[in-house]
Amino acid sequence: MKTFLRFIFLLGLVASFRSNGQSISLTSWPARLQLYARDPATSRCGVPISGRITDPTAATVSLVTLRDQKPYAYTRLTADSAGVFRTAPSIKAEPHQYSFLLFQHRSTGDSVWIATRDSIVCGDAYLIMGQSNAVGRFDNDPFRSTFCRSFGVNNGNAAYNPADTSWCLTNTTEAINCLWGVELQRYIYQRDSIPTAVINGAVGSTDMPAHLIRIGTQPDNLNTLYGRLLYRTRKAGLADQPLVMIWRQGEAEAANNGDTYPQQYARLYDNWRQDYTKLRRVYMAQLNILTDPSPTRAGTIRDFQRQITSVYANHVPIATVGLPGYQGLHYDEPGYRQFGLELYRMVARDLYKSTDTSNIASPNLKRLFYSKPDYTEITMEFEAGQRMKWPADSVITNPKTGRTYTQRMTDFIYTNYPSGESGLVKSVSEQGNKLVLTLAHSTTAQTLTYLPSSYQDNQLGYYVGPTIRNERGMRALTFQSVPIAAPLPVANDLRAVPLDTAAIQLNWNQPAASVDHWEVERADTSGRFKQIASLSNQISTYSDRRKPNATDSLRIGAVYQYRIRAISQKAEASYSPVVTASLQFILGIPIGPELNTNPSGTHGSSLVYPNPAADQVYIRLPLDWSGDPVALILTDAQGKVVLQQSRTVSGGMSVVPFSVATLPVGIYVLKLGYRGGGIQCRLVVNR
Repeated sequence: MKTFLRFIFLLGLVASFRSNGQSISLTSWPARLQLYARDPATSRCGVPISGRITDPTAATVSLVTLRDQKPYAYTRLTADSAGVFRTAPSIKAEPHQYSFLLFQHRSTGDSVWIATRDSIVCGDAYLIMGQSNAVGRFDNDPFRSTFCRSFGVNNGNAAYNPADTSWCLTNTTEAINCLWGVELQRYIYQRDSIPTAVINGAVGSTDMPAHLIRIGTQPDNLNTLYGRLLYRTRKAGLADQPLVMIWRQGEAEAANNGDTYPQQYARLYDNWRQDYTKLRRVYMAQLNILTDPSPTRAGTIRDFQRQITSVYANHVPIATVGLPGYQGLHYDEPGYRQFGLELYRMVARDLYKSTDTSNIASPNLKRLFYSKPDYTEITMEFEAGQRMKWPADSVITNPKTGRTYTQRMTDFIYTNYPSGESGLVKSVSEQGNKLVLTLAHSTTAQTLTYLPSSYQDNQLGYYVGPTIRNERGMRALTFQSVPIAAPLPVANDLRAVPLDTAAIQLNWNQPAASVDHWEVERADTSGRFKQIASLSNQISTYSDRRKPNATDSLRIGAVYQYRIRAISQKAEASYSPVVTASLQFILGIPIGPELNTNPSGTHGSSLVYPNPAADQVYIRLPLDWSGDPVALILTDAQGKVVLQQSRTVSGGMSVVPFSVATLPVGIYVLKLGYRGGGIQCRLVVNR
């Protein structure tokens, strides 16, 4: 209670005492509107406050923390022998503002107010870099919140004033945050309640070499594009804090020389990692289709951007092709707003534990292969979980002439681009994360391309035609000259044999070397197939055994369907023809004298053993058969004789051995003939 009363008393002193602060020099003190980067693990941050007391009669200071102008915390500090004091009060990443009041305590007399700072928040920091589409459109109806902030001034390539180091709200003239960047901040604030700061260093018409200029001894040199962004980030106190970079650039290289874009980007990313040591994510916008008549250059850059995650694990590509409001290079307001929403959903998934994760990402091609041996079918496979949609034809209206025209997706799927053909797709089957393209004719094409490298027509002049999307409308990343994997062999000789009531045995030929593994599927009378096994490529048999206590156990008398297919890292084969089998009882039928194998006169429990058998089989005989010839006949399930022998049983011999090592697995009927009679029983061969 005493501490709290003293806390309230100190608040009252603010209006009663004033000081020029000459007895204390502050070395670390927050700026108004400053954002401190949160620790992702705790969603909190410390606000560093330090200084030196120069008055020997005042050895202590106290710090009052307010949250929305209400008492939150109180700390009293004693300076060390050199007069130095420091603290770092913890604040939370939330839509509340914090204030700090610093007081000095003399050995005699009352406390003296030294300094006050308000409007402090904890949150996340984002950097935007690139060219004109990263500068974007300035919003004429701006969203503004005290929890959405920026720092410094972006004057493009103009000279930078080193004194421009003030915090400000987003959507002010000094911040120049692009519309989609403002949308990102708005969504994070409204849906996740996290304050944000966005520092935008993008400049229109800048190519990669301009972004690469980094002076080694002075990387924040204000004469360079790279240095101006780093200078602002360092002055904001964020360069060594968790950061996210959003990169939207490449139009300059697509229209000119983009052959070295991957190598140049690698250098740029190395620079970022050196100067932004806690870079968490990089979101990379894939270029839209430009009108510059470059045969392959722009498409090559887009394909590099598509595959960026395989090069850098913390990168996330986003498609821009198909965004509304496209004008051949830039976008109108709906296009930039849509990009801000799509960017937010992925940021929320990655950083804010959003549960809205299904089909929010741009579908990215993972495998491309011929799925029929006759080369008349190609399968596009995207990431697991994507639910792909093939677009209907697009009816486009030219706003200048009012003329309408139609574009088909099949006309923008190319084999062996740019010298191959288009219009080859006859029909498309949507199968979850796969699009299966049935071709109008067989082809020997080696590569496939989705959307041209560049496009220009005599209507609108730029591409606004159909795009491949997922069920949420997210557009697939374009790809260029991706190799089409050769078809895998189809198991056309699959056989299913019931092993009495124990199992159903599947057999097929030894697979080709191109197969990595086999997938085995089973369906009951419902007709719905379900995978039941994944087998090594060295295996060509599988035993589907009964599991008495399992809910999916085989049932005696039920008819089951089976199919298999070959799988590799690059392709999948078509399914084998479906085969059926059913577990049935097979009873031994005596056709001669009953066997009596026990001295007690009771019937023997096993005429043939082991049963099932894999190699050597033994037949137990009655003692009175010794010395006489015995006929041994083994027939398969179709009644075909697979083994026939005549044996003379020596005196005293009670067991006749024979081998089934060379026989296929299955159920056989064993017949033993003796003196015009004999016996018959089943024999199961299994391995």
